[in-house]
Amino acid sequence: MVINRAMGVPKGRTAAQAWLSAYIEEMKATGFVANALQRHGIEGAAVAPAGR
Repeated sequence: MVINRAMGVPKGRTAAQAWLSAYIEEMKATGFVANALQRHGIEGAAVAPAGR
């Protein structure tokens, strides 16, 4: 199962882009995303690998 979602920042905002990328990777690495999927009963979805 694929759940397409996106987050973004305005072009040229390199500091914001770096922060957002790090935040997303941290949420995946800490298990927050996987826990949220489980908490909401989403079955068959997997968290994207690091760096995607």
